[in-house]
Amino acid sequence: MDYNKIAKEILTYLGGENNVASAAHCATRLRLVLNDDKKANIKKIEKMDAVKGVFNSGGQLQIIIGQGTVNKVYAAFIEGTKIGESSLSDNKRAAMKNMNPFEKFARMLSNIFVPIIPAIVASGLLMGILGMLQNFNLIDSKSGIYILLNMFSNAAFVFLPVLIAFSGAKEFGANPFLAATLGGIMIHPDLQNAWTLGTGIKNSMDFYGMHVSMVGYQGQVLPILIAVWVMGYIERGLRKIVPDILDILLTPFLTVLITGFFTFFIIGPAGRLLGDGLSFGLVTIYNTAGVFAGILFGGFYSLIVITGIHQSFQAVEAGLLANPNIHKDFLLPIWSMANVAQGGAAFAVYFITKNAKIKSIAGPASLSAVLGITEPAIFGVNLRYRRPFIAAAVGGAVGGGYIVFTKVAMTGMGVSGIPGTSIVPPSSIMNYIIGMVIAFATAFVVTSVLGIKEEKEAKEEIEEVEEDNNDKSIEEVLVYNEADANTVLNLVSPANGNVVLLKDVPDKTFSDELLGKGIAVDPVDGIVVSPVDGTVVCLFETKHAIAIKTSDGMEILIHIGIDTVKMNGEGFKSFINSGDIIKKGQKLIEFDLDLVKAKAKSPITILVITNSDSMKFVKPLKSGEIKQGEELLLVGIN
Repeated sequence: MDYNKIAKEILTYLGGENNVASAAHCATRLRLVLNDDKKANIKKIEKMDAVKGVFNSGGQLQIIIGQGTVNKVYAAFIEGTKIGESSLSDNKRAAMKNMNPFEKFARMLSNIFVPIIPAIVASGLLMGILGMLQNFNLIDSKSGIYILLNMFSNAAFVFLPVLIAFSGAKEFGANPFLAATLGGIMIHPDLQNAWTLGTGIKNSMDFYGMHVSMVGYQGQVLPILIAVWVMGYIERGLRKIVPDILDILLTPFLTVLITGFFTFFIIGPAGRLLGDGLSFGLVTIYNTAGVFAGILFGGFYSLIVITGIHQSFQAVEAGLLANPNIHKDFLLPIWSMANVAQGGAAFAVYFITKNAKIKSIAGPASLSAVLGITEPAIFGVNLRYRRPFIAAAVGGAVGGGYIVFTKVAMTGMGVSGIPGTSIVPPSSIMNYIIGMVIAFATAFVVTSVLGIKEEKEAKEEIEEVEEDNNDKSIEEVLVYNEADANTVLNLVSPANGNVVLLKDVPDKTFSDELLGKGIAVDPVDGIVVSPVDGTVVCLFETKHAIAIKTSDGMEILIHIGIDTVKMNGEGFKSFINSGDIIKKGQKLIEFDLDLVKAKAKSPITILVITNSDSMKFVKPLKSGEIKQGEELLLVGIN
């Protein structure tokens, strides 16, 4: 693969680097936050051979490229641009600005629980191993090895409030170590272990006439979440009123003290009641609705995945696992059936489709889905044709019903599909596997029966215009485009000198058209004029670059020289300011040409249409020598 070419194409179809607010990547996807989603040409990105699917979820445009490839495309994507490398957490924070309140809440829970999942997966896997050893009488429950394995397997659940507190503090803007301290207080040894409540012994203390339950919060999720959220407000409020000189002493002290009292008297009891009520409600639905609950949850889960709300389910699953009265996750096996069903539908598409690109995506996507990663199957294949997605919902429903009927549950969370067998108790593994086969086969058969409606691949109108214009003279282009474009603008040369094609500019940002299409001039003097009538959107402090916008919506960048930003404005004099309305031919900048030649890489002055992807065409009108005010570039506006 030519990763630079792929990255350049994606950036162009996104509307240029100015439209990318934040960029990051995960194992399989580019995760992008755009300034204006409408500028992105999703259809063109989807048609790229390297792209397996595109979807918008949780404020992010996610482009599925594939494991082992996405990191290389990402490196090429940010190279030579001002986008810069973002961490996933930075990208998520940027994405949250585009979400509605419900989406923000779901994303917040996801951000807190995703970092904890490895610890819970490890504990769940250890529980599964310990249960298997017991079932086959390979270990004595009184032996030292059993005691150690038991400690290892339940530690994450016993100390879950500390883990949640530390992770949640980062999301709520609280000090992580103060939050962890609060979590430790909630499971302090002086409190009765919540796991022993079933014995009937309940401790309490008298606090100035009030009876306070002396029971810990082991296995509780909601109380510590609410407590750390409140702690964030208390800590930030204290920092506003506590003098700086006393901040390090008073703020932590008062934060822990105030939050601690709030937690034990109000937050803890209320949170425990809410958490127990939620768990009780789910267990009741599971037990009373039975198979119907599995059908409903399994059928609709993939639909929920599209919205991104499924990320919030991790908090519910953690609560089920940590609750000493439940201590199992009966939801994840159902979700797993829905994931595997997506693989079955994609596998059917592999045999049905005549589209070579879809066939190349469908096979690997099917395998990925049965391994627990469904995005390539959902967004790259099944949603594209819709009917396979419906078939997968049917498969998920049937598989989910079987899972509930056979009472399959898991001892951990975070993995599904085939890897999920590692956290299924030995007594349920066979039913879990049968459920996966049922879900996969049902989705495959239903997809085969429903079939798919192949779309005819056609060239985009803009590509046809550009291809048609390639072999035409300028006069022919003028005649053709005046009839084709809504508006045709002639941009004049901003400088006296010789015309230089962008591909010959000694800077990849411009030569690869990463900022857009345009033209350049190798100047013979130090005067730069406006190529159009418009408004100065931005005059850079260094005065080496000017952004202009016309009344027709065309966005223009004039960049004087290569690496002139390092001159910090030395030798440059401006005659305009940001916000000024300017006329074609008006003097904008005067610069010392000899000084630029001495201190910068090149004095070449570049004229770029930064939103050229939304233009009908951008064509040079002249080569060789040119003077200021002469027509240089022809632009057709839709």
